[in-house]
Amino acid sequence: MKKNARMISLASALLLTFALTACGEAKAPAPEPEEIPTNTTQEPPDTSAPEEGDPQEHEAVSATGEYGGQADPHTIEVNVDGKPTSFQISESAAAQLEGLNEGDTISFEYMEHPVEGSEVPQLEIQSLKKDEEKADDSAAQGSEGTTGGEKAASERPATETFTVGDGNAETAVGTLQQGDGYSLYALDGYKLEASSGRLMMTANPDYYAEIEELPPGFDLDKLRSEGTAELEKSGAKVEEFFSDTLVESPMANAALFLQGSGEKELRDYIVWKARDESAYLFRLVMPESEEGSPFYMEATTSLSTIMGEK
Repeated sequence: MKKNARMISLASALLLTFALTACGEAKAPAPEPEEIPTNTTQEPPDTSAPEEGDPQEHEAVSATGEYGGQADPHTIEVNVDGKPTSFQISESAAAQLEGLNEGDTISFEYMEHPVEGSEVPQLEIQSLKKDEEKADDSAAQGSEGTTGGEKAASERPATETFTVGDGNAETAVGTLQQGDGYSLYALDGYKLEASSGRLMMTANPDYYAEIEELPPGFDLDKLRSEGTAELEKSGAKVEEFFSDTLVESPMANAALFLQGSGEKELRDYIVWKARDESAYLFRLVMPESEEGSPFYMEATTSLSTIMGEK
């Protein structure tokens, strides 16, 4: 009997030990969370929209100019202060192009948008309208001396002032000069030789541009092939440029722009459509020297003013 009682007592003790162990595990304190410093405050995440850039980049600029036509569904040319300039157009502005003709004076508002990797911003017109008052004045002046109320190129002012260059742009005066069936403004320091169709730098005639009038309905693909072969004859490396890489060039809206880069000179082969729908082929010759860069900007500024005289 005593042996059984001791066995029962031992079993009870073991059961009590297991129970206490289980309770101890059940009541063990949970690990404490990381302490948060009393001098800091947890704030909710910022769900607001990111701040806009410099507000000045998004302010609309008002301007006026002469409508030069639509290069593509998203781009138009406007002659501002004598310089043809390419503008992107918003959807609302595109709807306002209806009824505009090349040569119409327009008032418009545009915005400058930064372009990643480029110092040149993209210009986008937000709204535009035809300047009726100036259009009426032009029509009245044209009807005095021309048939159908159209102002002939020969009736353009004898001189015009132009903005020339990219970056540190300067103003230059151009004098209207007559070629064979066309006229253009030759800047100071340049002369147009009508007999040869050459626009030359007077200080160095080795820098020149040859002008050739193209027939209506010319074949652009054929001219591209001919121009490439012509430039390659001198061993030049030929490259074609488009409006997105000619942003500040007076030739930004050229129908075709080929350049041949040789060891001793650069040559450009350019197809240009004037505002009066006449078309021309320009061949620029630029020997490698310090004079090359100003010649290109000055010569192409003059060439961009060409208009037919027939």
